[in-house]
Amino acid sequence: MNDLSLAQQYLLCVLKKNGKFPGIGIEKPLCFTASCVLELLMDDVLAFGGKKLRVQGPLPEEKAYLRPVYDMVHRKQPVKFETVVEAFSVTFTGKAINALIESVGESLFAAGCVQKETGGLFGGKKRYLPSASMVDAIVQNIRAEILEDGELSEDIVALSALLHKSGELKKYFSAYEKKDFRKRMQEIKESPQNEMIQKVMEYIDALLATIIIAST
Repeated sequence: MNDLSLAQQYLLCVLKKNGKFPGIGIEKPLCFTASCVLELLMDDVLAFGGKKLRVQGPLPEEKAYLRPVYDMVHRKQPVKFETVVEAFSVTFTGKAINALIESVGESLFAAGCVQKETGGLFGGKKRYLPSASMVDAIVQNIRAEILEDGELSEDIVALSALLHKSGELKKYFSAYEKKDFRKRMQEIKESPQNEMIQKVMEYIDALLATIIIAST
């Protein structure tokens, strides 16, 4: 579990038991794409130049599942964070986000974290059924760090913030624990050590607001 990356853990947590990616709402696909971008930023493969993304180094072989995001930034750099996320998350066909889900899903299958099935109208769409024990291990790791005193690791901060934004994290905390959870989320928001993660979350908020306004 500790070997799984940010994008891998996020996808594993949001996949339904039947292997489908949630189809209602824009938050989950948007945060999934953001997790891919943020992972590359945290690993110094991508970097911010002002408000735009650029490639800072080659894509490591072990990060090949993030090739769709890396290639887009490489092709369009310098490019806005919002442009990259929209290209995968806000489309009519869903082709781009499905390709990204499949790319990360295949890496999870290779790691033994999901089972793979094919489904859909013509039987050509892949589904990745998450291992319940793997999801539980990730959740328990998040709970242990958030509910205990001490500094949060960067990966946990990023994963918690994205799962919280997509509405997934709160279901893992009791009504009693949610007060501590909200306190920790505020600490994450205010800590200067989490500046890059907070910057990404602000871009997500702005993009969500734009999408909501455009749809009304």
